[in-house]
Amino acid sequence: MEVILNTLRASVLSPYNVAYAISITLLLTRLDARVRLLMVLPKRLGAALVATWVLGTISDLVFPNSITWTVLPACACALIFRDFRPPARIARLCLLMCAWMYSLTAAEVVNAWAHGGTLLAAEVSLLYMLVVLVALQLLERKGSLERPDVSLVSVVPVVVVCASGLVARAILYLRSDFGMGPYSVGTLESILTCLNGQVAELVVYYAVLHLVRGFEDRRRLQAEQHLMEGRLAALDAYRESGENLRILRHEVKNQYAYIRLLLENHDYERAEEFFGEMSMRANPTFLHVNSGNRLVDDIVNLELSRATGAGVDVDSRMAVPPELPFEEIDLASLLMNLLDNAIEACAGVPAGKRCIHLGILADQGSFIVSVSNPASSAPLQLAGGRLRTTKPNADLHGFGTGIVKKVAEKYDGVADFTFEDGTFTAKVMLALA
Repeated sequence: MEVILNTLRASVLSPYNVAYAISITLLLTRLDARVRLLMVLPKRLGAALVATWVLGTISDLVFPNSITWTVLPACACALIFRDFRPPARIARLCLLMCAWMYSLTAAEVVNAWAHGGTLLAAEVSLLYMLVVLVALQLLERKGSLERPDVSLVSVVPVVVVCASGLVARAILYLRSDFGMGPYSVGTLESILTCLNGQVAELVVYYAVLHLVRGFEDRRRLQAEQHLMEGRLAALDAYRESGENLRILRHEVKNQYAYIRLLLENHDYERAEEFFGEMSMRANPTFLHVNSGNRLVDDIVNLELSRATGAGVDVDSRMAVPPELPFEEIDLASLLMNLLDNAIEACAGVPAGKRCIHLGILADQGSFIVSVSNPASSAPLQLAGGRLRTTKPNADLHGFGTGIVKKVAEKYDGVADFTFEDGTFTAKVMLALA
């Protein structure tokens, strides 16, 4: 018992354990909310210290080796701290353990030169871990393993390269433990080994993030393409029905002229018979809006038909020239995404408040679209300018606002989304020149 207590006392007083506990806490905690961090970090640091002290003591008693002393506390804390999804957590755990082993080598090299003792070595290790943390934060700005469709298979390269680094260090320590070779190596060799291992692991991690981001972009493009194909097909169908309607109107005009002729000739029986035949054949659906631009009319009328079916009223104000300098698919994508989002948002509000205000205006060299609708809550913004979708399959949806922003950028314009007093407003301005 005395041996256990002495070992535990030494573990508690060790600056290395404090530095490692701080490193574990920082690398396994999501650092994106300051208020939350003030409450979470102290508790997690306490848990990491206890895990490091207790498991470090067990390691020193059963198998005194830096590998087990490094692996056990980190794995225990990874099971407790669940800020990240399993793929991201496993990757960070592997990088954490390897980085700590390299930091020990760096600390030994600095301490051999400065003779600062254990405290200086612990400070060097902690500084090394902070540099690694900054590197991870910078790399993760280009990609993330946090998406729900990222599997554990994605992080296998990171696990393999980190495992090889840990095995190499373990062999070095075991050879020393069994008297097969000295533990210490030359300063230059130590520095090169540390740099090579650390750089290799960070490069592999960056490659994994890059691949995951590439897969995400591919899925996004496929989702956008599928979405637009369906919308363009619907637009073509609506155009066809609109063309049929225009033909029908022309026919009705001629038929009314014929009926008038029959009435002038007092052939009432034939007029009544012909009118009955015409009524049975014709059941026209009249257009909702007429802005002056056929493409805009077709798109808006198609969306207004959807809104009517969903029990949503639309108040529209439109003044558009017959020709616009935009590609047809871009204009269709812009208007359809804005109106689709507005119609879907109205599904979450009471029936009496479902009203969309639509404004489309071409004036002073700008094409301006404004869509406002009631919403039950403010949408959350995600990476890439997207707003969180409320649809069940979030991976294949939620790209509408991002597409709108891209269309605006393509035509030297801007897109702005605001939420105030229960109303969500999207305003887009495109340059007509």
